[in-house]
Amino acid sequence: MIKRTKIKDENGTGEYSFFTSPDIEYVDPIEYYSSNFIQVNFLMMRDLILLNKVPFPIDVMEKVIYKQAVKDWIEKYNDILSTPVPENFLNLFSSKSKTEQVKLLKNSSITPEQMISLLFIAKKDFGYSFSQYTAEYAQKGLDRRKMPKVVEIKKGVVHKVGPTTLSDAQLKQAIDHRKITVAKFLDKKKEWHCLFLNFDSIKGKESWKGGQPHYHYISDKFGLSRDMVLHQLKSERYNLNSLPHIDLIGYRNKDD
Repeated sequence: MIKRTKIKDENGTGEYSFFTSPDIEYVDPIEYYSSNFIQVNFLMMRDLILLNKVPFPIDVMEKVIYKQAVKDWIEKYNDILSTPVPENFLNLFSSKSKTEQVKLLKNSSITPEQMISLLFIAKKDFGYSFSQYTAEYAQKGLDRRKMPKVVEIKKGVVHKVGPTTLSDAQLKQAIDHRKITVAKFLDKKKEWHCLFLNFDSIKGKESWKGGQPHYHYISDKFGLSRDMVLHQLKSERYNLNSLPHIDLIGYRNKDD
């Protein structure tokens, strides 16, 4: 279940809402994304209704809001299913060797929309479950107690909420030097596929194609156990040798 944290802006003009999800294992990806989408939309629409002081009982409004959130999800779900996934990714599910998988992914790319479509197809057509894990490590030597409640960087400008003894430059450095890895696993019995990325890739800090954001890929065919791969991805500095790169297209401009 996704969790929301709300922190009021100190100038009294608004608040920050943060949605976070714990690690999940062996779930139905369609149910997972459906539940999260409806929950987030419901909460955000409810906040907007309360902010505008709509003159109707909140219980009545909540029923209307929930129906709209479900309607929006159905539209989103249909959009996802209508998003074509490159055939080479679907062929991974019938591939029999590392060599074949590496060949399938050579010069490959995927968009965020295609990624979600791939997860759904993996479940609907091939019977795979979905797991997602996140590992985060703060900048070396950072005293977390000195961090404010919120740090946001927009176009190089630091916005913060809460007391801190750190300068804007130190806060920006703390954000820029976090290490975050997100790994998506698809599992069916002993077969598994893993696509993972880290925030340095998303921010264009890696050398691959001049900073092109990308996923890495590994599977049960690469000779490592799932537990070993997950242990590496959960560590501060993973070591999985050379792996196929998959360009992530259309995520966002790396300078945003």
